[in-house]
Amino acid sequence: MRNLCILVLLVACGGSSTEGSGVGDRRTTPSGSRGDARVRELCVGTGDNVQAVDVNNDGRPDIRHVLANGARRCTEIDMNFDGRVDVVRFYAPDGRTVIREEHDLDFDGRIDQIAYFENGVLVHKELDTTFNDRIDTWLWCEDGRVVRAERDRRNRGRVDVWETYERGMLVEAAYDDDNDGRPEKFEIFRDGRLVEIRYDTDRDGTPDRVEEIAAEQAGLVESVLHCLVVDRPEAESSSTSGSETPAPSADDDIAIADDGSTQGDAQ
Repeated sequence: MRNLCILVLLVACGGSSTEGSGVGDRRTTPSGSRGDARVRELCVGTGDNVQAVDVNNDGRPDIRHVLANGARRCTEIDMNFDGRVDVVRFYAPDGRTVIREEHDLDFDGRIDQIAYFENGVLVHKELDTTFNDRIDTWLWCEDGRVVRAERDRRNRGRVDVWETYERGMLVEAAYDDDNDGRPEKFEIFRDGRLVEIRYDTDRDGTPDRVEEIAAEQAGLVESVLHCLVVDRPEAESSSTSGSETPAPSADDDIAIADDGSTQGDAQ
């Protein structure tokens, strides 16, 4: 709450106006991302179109809003006060509806997760689960649960696993084990348990051999896979210059936006 009050007061008073290019032309998305990279141009702004806040008074902005026609189009947040952007949020022309978020989960300066929204609802995610600057997992979401997934399990830059879900429960996983771009092994699940494996031995696109799985060999029950924006890491407080100001959080920034306390929203 103390952190939120500080941010609201600073931004309401105009913060500090600073020039800067933004992520649109100084950071790149991981390879394998299928999103439109042009949306990142929303973070490019200078002069009066940029509104910055130095939360811990170290001389560097920790939150940076880019405005267009008086409405916010992008917000960059340095969660741990290391001088690098960790969360980027892009907005629709209304300045409130989120259309995309980028997250650096391990604070190494590279994007690890991209979330896509339609009408403010999360519909798709891309993840770099190995933190090597390459997307290896793609998720499609409905009603807060995963309905479909693609994975690059070998991290070679191509999909080799396709998964289908119902109500967030895995029902089928198809594997391309010979790396020819087509699956030849299919695992079938019922109520979260593996019940059979189907094989396409002649590679004609249709399984021709079935292996039933006994209950005692089925393994653990697969859990429901929810579709969340991000499992947010706890941002560490900065000790720079003896400051005890807590690190800004993405959730605090949402609260500021909804309060309409930025200069652009006030207009």
